Amino acid sequence: MNNLPIEVGNAGALDTSDTGWIIGYSPWCASGPHNLRLNPPGQTARGPFVKWYAHPAGHPNGEAKPVSVGRTVALLVGPGGRFRLDFSATPDFAEGHTITHTLQQIGDYVAWGEGVYHRSFGLAPSTILTLRWEPQP
Repeated sequence: MNNLPIEVGNAGALDTSDTGWIIGYSPWCASGPHNLRLNPPGQTARGPFVKWYAHPAGHPNGEAKPVSVGRTVALLVGPGGRFRLDFSATPDFAEGHTITHTLQQIGDYVAWGEGVYHRSFGLAPSTILTLRWEPQP
């Protein structure tokens, strides 16, 4: 369970060598055991795909999404939001086998890799920027 490819943090707290780049090819985008914000130099990617969505409270009420492909980063970009995400290796989100993280400060993010099931809960109105891409060999 602990080896699900998931990383959490706050974009404002990352050491970006004073560049501000939190996703990309630079070494400061590498962190954690999965390096989910790094696309290694010389490796191409399909995407990026970008979604900006103002989730009202109660949306989307925990409906499970399809299993993930590639890499995804969800970033809280508006003030006052609270947005919970659950992650699991299986589509049933079994108790004791689900990782939960809540985005609640501007810049809070969660990144996850392929093969992960997720669902989300709008606990308060939340503006989320989501980026998705698929590293290519």
